[in-house]
Amino acid sequence: MILYHGSNVLVDNPILLKANRTLDFGHGFYTTTSREQARKWAVIKSRRENSDKGIISIYEVEEDILKKNNLNVRIFRGASKSWLKFVLDNRIQEGYIHEFDVVKGCVADDRVYACLNAFENQFMDFDTVIKELKTYKLNDQVSFHTVKALNHLKFLDYEEV
Repeated sequence: MILYHGSNVLVDNPILLKANRTLDFGHGFYTTTSREQARKWAVIKSRRENSDKGIISIYEVEEDILKKNNLNVRIFRGASKSWLKFVLDNRIQEGYIHEFDVVKGCVADDRVYACLNAFENQFMDFDTVIKELKTYKLNDQVSFHTVKALNHLKFLDYEEV
């Protein structure tokens, strides 16, 4: 499986860094199966950092990475109650830490944040948020949360955007 990481720097040797913001699946190294999603993040990151270019780092992992017995993997299929609860736990609960090596699921983009804000401000209930989110086309993300999981990533190449 090919995975992409969008940034303003080349990441040929991924490491786990504590993020300076809350993330959907907690602290980890985030990738996607979508080259376009990675390009979007590379452009955003390069603008934030006043860089003159964005970089898409490209990796390969075994096709069965999400089925490995030696990794604790969590897979969310679409916008579901369990996915939304997991995202909310990671984003809202201070100090929340999960036990997964790898997590795969939807990206909570700007439209999702609007729904989450509506939920947090009690304009929408949980079921209404899920119903709304199921109408969106959401990109995926595959996040790595342990060194053991990162060891499965093999750097292939990069692209400037």
